[in-house]
Amino acid sequence: FSGCANRDPRFWENPEKYDITRDIAGIHVAFGHGTHTCIGQMIARLEADCILRAFAERAVTLEPAGEPRYRIINQLHTLDYLPLKVTA
Repeated sequence: FSGCANRDPRFWENPEKYDITRDIAGIHVAFGHGTHTCIGQMIARLEADCILRAFAERAVTLEPAGEPRYRIINQLHTLDYLPLKVTA
């Protein structure tokens, strides 16, 4: 299941914790792999880069503002709701 991707505690230290410094270059499988790779991954990466860069240039702080809520989907591990407090 792709919901288990990049979450194996035998391979990743603290797999449940988001770590922006984690080195995942070439091994992260969120967009699939080989013949099953996502054909839209380059545009998704570009969109994420643009959004996160613009956000980082304007935000002073970013803090949790409540408990996250996850979607119950058998094949994916994804957020449904992530409350954040942003100070600009």
